[in-house]
Amino acid sequence: MMISINIIICYHLLAVSVFSFTESFTSITQIKSFLRYSTGNQLLLAANVHNDDDTGPESGGCVSLSVNQKSSALKRELLQLAASYDRGFGATPRAREEASDIIQQLAVINPTENAARGIDGNGEDDDAPLKGAWRMIWTTALDVVSLAASPVAAPSAIYQVIDPPVAINIIDFIPRVQTFFPPSVAQNSLLRAEVGTRAYPRFGKPNRVGLVFEGIKLQPVEIFGQKVDGLPPLSVDFTWPQNFLAQFVPGIDDLWSTQNDPDALGYFDIEYLDDELLVIKQQGGGRFALVKVNNYDP
Repeated sequence: MMISINIIICYHLLAVSVFSFTESFTSITQIKSFLRYSTGNQLLLAANVHNDDDTGPESGGCVSLSVNQKSSALKRELLQLAASYDRGFGATPRAREEASDIIQQLAVINPTENAARGIDGNGEDDDAPLKGAWRMIWTTALDVVSLAASPVAAPSAIYQVIDPPVAINIIDFIPRVQTFFPPSVAQNSLLRAEVGTRAYPRFGKPNRVGLVFEGIKLQPVEIFGQKVDGLPPLSVDFTWPQNFLAQFVPGIDDLWSTQNDPDALGYFDIEYLDDELLVIKQQGGGRFALVKVNNYDP
């Protein structure tokens, strides 16, 4: 994938005539050294070049590569891998290595500082960069990749919907047999699973989000082409023991809180975040890349 590079000729070359410049540099074959600079939103690569015979004065050239161009190119590469390897479900070891390298490069130019701010819902909505609906395009997380091994149900769209302080993980499932037939023949069925969590920042970790699991819900959406989302869901509430005890033990919420322990179980780290892409790394090491979407309708 090619990136457009603007060649900036330093001011002292402007004094040289066009003819002499062409004659002196037509035989350039060696770039001796590169110095990397950062100025605002530009990455400058300054190169010293020499003639074949290594004689004559050195002349400097400057190559400008914008951070926005770099991130756009990396995101395109990640999207290509996601499309080729079914969001990571069919990824080869080499594809996972390529995706990991892309994500590491993105992390270096992450434009969002303190990405976990506002996640507890105490600030303004505009100051919560994670807020929104995000659809997964790539993952290496074993607990998600293993879903594709089921002979009964296949994972369809996967979302993370964040409305601070609530973060909901959504996985849509379709019958495995449905994937064997074209849409014109198959009668669609879909089951939506939602895992509800409460999110909060971790002390001393500006890009870490702690999670407390609150419940799970299974909601039939469609059966053989017929909408059935009016049916009651099957729900399990994980908060009832704490809520029950809180009636009799004041302050028990503080005892159960892990906010002051940045490494307590249940968190993810934000590796890259902008208006289009979110990359997170869960506690176990699995990564998720998600793109921002306008809705998460089934």
